[in-house]
Amino acid sequence: MKQHVLTTLCLIACSSMQSLYAQQIQIAGKITDSNGKPISGVTINVKGANQGTSTSENGLFTLNANTNAILSISAVGYSPQEIQVNGRKTISISLSSDEQALDEVIVIAYGTTKKSTYTGSAAQVKSDAIDKQPVTSFEKALTGRVAGLQMSNGSGQAGATSAIRIRGIGSMNASNEPLYVIDGVPVISGSVGQMGDYIVNTNNVMSTLNPSDIESISVLKDAAASSLYGSRAANGVIIITTKKGKNGDPKINVKSSIGISPSWATKNNEPASVQDQINMLYSVLYDSRIAAGQTAEQANKNTLFRLNSLDWNPNSANYGKPTSSYGFGIHGYQFSTDGTSQWENVHISGKTDGVENRDGQYYDWNKALFRTGIFNSNDISVSGATEKTNYYASLGYTQDKSRIIENNFDRINGRINLTQKIGKYLEFGSNVNYAKNKLIGMNDTRNTGTNYLYQASNLLWQMYWPTDYKTGNEYTARYGSLAYNPLYYNKEWENSSKTSKLSAIESLSLKLLPELTLKTIFSYDRTEVKDHIYYSAKHYNGMADNGRVTEVSTSIEKLVSSTTANYNKSLGLHNIGLLAGFEAEKNTTDFIRATGKDLPSSSLHTVATAGILDASAYSWGNNMMSVLSRAEYNYDERYFASASFRRDGSSRLAPGPRWGNFWSLAASWNLAKESFIKQIEEINNLRIRGSYGVNGTLPTDLFAWRNLTSYSNKYMTQPGGGLNNLGNPDVAWEKNYSTNVALEFGLFHNKLFGTIEYFNRDSKDLLQNVPISTITGFGSILRNVGEMNNKGIEIELGSDIIKNENWKWTLSANAAIIRSKITKLYGGRDIVWYDPTGGDDRARFIYREGESSLSFFGLEWAGTDQTNGKNVWYTNDGTDGDFIFNGKAASYDYKKAKQTIIGNANPKLYGGINSDIDYKNFSLGLNFAYKIGGKLYDATSKDVADDGYYWERIHAAYFTENSWSPSNTDGTYPMVTGRDLEDVNQISSRQLFDASYLRLKNISLSYRLPNDFLKRAGISNARVFFNGSNLLTVSKYKYMDPEVNQFGTRGWETPLAKTYTFGVEFSF
Repeated sequence: MKQHVLTTLCLIACSSMQSLYAQQIQIAGKITDSNGKPISGVTINVKGANQGTSTSENGLFTLNANTNAILSISAVGYSPQEIQVNGRKTISISLSSDEQALDEVIVIAYGTTKKSTYTGSAAQVKSDAIDKQPVTSFEKALTGRVAGLQMSNGSGQAGATSAIRIRGIGSMNASNEPLYVIDGVPVISGSVGQMGDYIVNTNNVMSTLNPSDIESISVLKDAAASSLYGSRAANGVIIITTKKGKNGDPKINVKSSIGISPSWATKNNEPASVQDQINMLYSVLYDSRIAAGQTAEQANKNTLFRLNSLDWNPNSANYGKPTSSYGFGIHGYQFSTDGTSQWENVHISGKTDGVENRDGQYYDWNKALFRTGIFNSNDISVSGATEKTNYYASLGYTQDKSRIIENNFDRINGRINLTQKIGKYLEFGSNVNYAKNKLIGMNDTRNTGTNYLYQASNLLWQMYWPTDYKTGNEYTARYGSLAYNPLYYNKEWENSSKTSKLSAIESLSLKLLPELTLKTIFSYDRTEVKDHIYYSAKHYNGMADNGRVTEVSTSIEKLVSSTTANYNKSLGLHNIGLLAGFEAEKNTTDFIRATGKDLPSSSLHTVATAGILDASAYSWGNNMMSVLSRAEYNYDERYFASASFRRDGSSRLAPGPRWGNFWSLAASWNLAKESFIKQIEEINNLRIRGSYGVNGTLPTDLFAWRNLTSYSNKYMTQPGGGLNNLGNPDVAWEKNYSTNVALEFGLFHNKLFGTIEYFNRDSKDLLQNVPISTITGFGSILRNVGEMNNKGIEIELGSDIIKNENWKWTLSANAAIIRSKITKLYGGRDIVWYDPTGGDDRARFIYREGESSLSFFGLEWAGTDQTNGKNVWYTNDGTDGDFIFNGKAASYDYKKAKQTIIGNANPKLYGGINSDIDYKNFSLGLNFAYKIGGKLYDATSKDVADDGYYWERIHAAYFTENSWSPSNTDGTYPMVTGRDLEDVNQISSRQLFDASYLRLKNISLSYRLPNDFLKRAGISNARVFFNGSNLLTVSKYKYMDPEVNQFGTRGWETPLAKTYTFGVEFSF
């Protein structure tokens, strides 16, 4: 009996299933716009069922649905539709554009909004623009894409940190970096770890975020946009939104690319030929002998002695005998001249007393120290969404081997973004990201031992070889230029920075009422950096310690908790939005260092095995608490008003000034909705908006407001304490008062669109370390000392030049004109400061009332006196000087010249030009960045364009070609001398150059494979692509890369390379 019942139930179930599937049909369709052009990415869902798909690049889709089903069609920029199937197996659908739907949805502080209704100043960069560049960190992809944003590459090393400035410089001593927010939560940014204390490089924590995981980047510029973030947002906010799933079937996306960097983007102090180098060195040495009172014959003889590695001191007992201290005789060369003058052509020949005759042969150090860089990236993701669940998961691996042989970056990363609806009112969100980086870096400052660019351009003569010409053994002694043999010593040291980052953002949203939503977020962000540096007993840095190894662990934790209530209500044509919330933030850093010296073996690179141990450990941190609110109102989406208020309290300030209030007011008027504008067919969008508000900036010092005791001094074995700093309890917030006025327009059916924006930012109570009497035991104290103003105009223009079924060409350009100057110094005293990059004081600046915030301060070089080849200096001291040169008082003695403002690093105009062309399945994108005006300070010219202060150093070709000599009296650089003149070492206008340039930052070309071909392989979309980075540079400055750091200076940092990338991406 039970078997009969079971059989009957099975038959009923099978009949039901058969009946169900009998009612479903396969529907094939195509979706186009009003011009008949296919639309990709359109979402098609079966209403009331968990079924859906999206259109391909050609606008095609297939879907199984019941014969009487209703299809819901939606796409960004188009009005949604519902289509009755009515038994049809093929459906053609045309979507009409919707002005409201065309509104770009942008992510802002604590929410999202439509760009047309937003009263603040914000720009958005989407994922397709980020994907076009082979970068390890997203910041580099922003160059030239956002008006008013300057991205500076401090170094071309893999994994290096970039600097971003939004609308100029707002602080003297505190941070000028924007606040970074990922998925609604402020995060750790900048360089992390301690390796920079040992080899002066940077480790960008933003490299832990895979650019392929980014959906969009919003840049908030004015107070209305950023003041809700309070004290951290005075320099703007960069909001990063990571990817989510889209409705429809699960989608798997795979992307792989490989790139090569065979050359630098520009020339970099290209050395002169060996013959020109040795002739110039001969002239320098010869002149030093004449200055010592020797005759021409003696000077010639002794100079050749030195070049031939013979003792050239006539008063020495070893005079004329071989020496290993200098010259090139020890490297297998010998030298002679036909005459005895200072300007002889030196004959070079090889010695025959060793295992190798180097006659006519020279070593190529550039080839030895620089390689063809390789960039490789592999990403896979799976994503999808249903009515209740949205998910995105990814895994990626990136490897970047820069052109420097000792610079490698590796990253493996994984991300899971999940949103789950629980019932009707509750939604849970979880965004978890884990990344592990390994960085091997090189010294980016002026270091004779470990900076390869400095060595190859100024220190390692081609007559220096890595082997001894007599024995063939590796050369281990120090060269005459003070450089070391990097090919030998690279095997005797190592460094690495291993960064592990875990970020978890958990959120819970409760919809109490249709108009009211409560949301709480808890974020845990932990970054741990393990730095390792080892020197063997054979390495010049480890010899004194018989080998040394150091391990450093830095753990940075950021906890953020926020709860907000968001109320939105429409009353007829009146729309109201209210936000109120509370936020708390805790930052903690733990530091541990262990150093071992006297290592027992070169194979044991561990602290535990060392004979001498040393260690240190401590922690620091800061906290912040905040309340925040925002009110928004609009009438008929025509008139808009908003206001925000935030109150922050920070542990970085004393109890008195600890709390700061930050607020903004903003309004906008959509003129396009007014009847008198609607009548003008050529105008489709016309809106004016304005804002005013106050932001703040905290001091970078955690405890500048209080005296601290240090226990670093010990008496015998007992701890000894001492005052570590002089606290100032009156240190207060820096305040920024920002005004913004803008006009947005769209003309000729939005074929031409753009924004013109004026901004003004007054920064007051600026912080600076002020010199004090050394009687106190300290040299300076932090005080609020001055005021600064940044104002300017931003222009964004774009046009859909061609837009039809086969062609689409969009061209856009942006420009920013910014004037930044010091408006007031409390007490009126100038403040002189130096570029902190690399700690080498490469350039000097001055803060002076009425002058630029980046005013170079030094001596004014008048040029070369072409009658005698001497340096000429304008005295600028109010006297007549020693003589008049070009109408101004001048002297040959730089000590008689007075320091003055010699230039301005701020450009007159900067921005970008972007072009995107689509033809059928082909896409071509061009991204240009430019800068017009301003000066850059090239500190490397002190080395490669040296008048002779440094002996046995390499000169750049531009200097040997243009230096004055009896046969080149038109030379613009002075005559070389051997008299140790310090002229070239002065910070002066001699090292200033025009900073203008135009660079093709990126070119991208891609081809989408036809769908008919892909279907047979089960692939929904596929493309192959090519990217080229830094392929073209036009610049007035010809000697090195014109893309300099945020201070407008150029040192021996690794330059940028040309990169050619090829890749494939497909999804199914």
